[in-house]
Amino acid sequence: MPKIVDHRQRRAEIADAVLAIVAEDGVGAVTLRDVADRSGWSTGVLNHYVGGRDDLLRLAFRHTFWLSGQRLAAIAEETGLEPAERLVRILTAHLPLDGPSVAFARITLFFYAEAASSPDKLGEDMLNYLTSWRSTVEDHVRAALDSRGLPTSRAREIGDHLVAVIDGYASYEVLGSNLWNGGDRTVAPPVRDWVESALAMSAAGSARR
Repeated sequence: MPKIVDHRQRRAEIADAVLAIVAEDGVGAVTLRDVADRSGWSTGVLNHYVGGRDDLLRLAFRHTFWLSGQRLAAIAEETGLEPAERLVRILTAHLPLDGPSVAFARITLFFYAEAASSPDKLGEDMLNYLTSWRSTVEDHVRAALDSRGLPTSRAREIGDHLVAVIDGYASYEVLGSNLWNGGDRTVAPPVRDWVESALAMSAAGSARR
């Protein structure tokens, strides 16, 4: 009886190997040979799933996008959290503070550049990611505002503000120029402060009207 191959699982294992290399040594360190060694699959097996290095990176990006979605969904399902605290955790999960989030930030930054130069190849993947990320943050901003009795009319604007803040800090961190800890990596990012300042934009806007 022929062996049943789980192609989805195999793709995930290959993508995990790519992400492990990216987390440790950056996108430039990814080669077919190293991914084969890390994943335990031969280059022949890899060639069955990808046509080359670009395909490997695209596979890894889609996989890390899925992993990030699972991570955020788990936070969204946690019980006993105030909506603002849930928003803080959602945003914190997007900062490069551990192996998976470092890999995600590095490969996302790489694909920002790739999508800008080759929108026909990568633009759709990046647009899907950005749309999902913005929508997730906006939904949690709206919930946080509503829980405090604040107007939600600026939820999208506040959400986009927080996305810009988090993505900006994440990019600087990946590039080795941390903006919040002055080089002291024991200092946690003040995400709660950023959230409180952003939510206050709604109250300020309401007062002006």
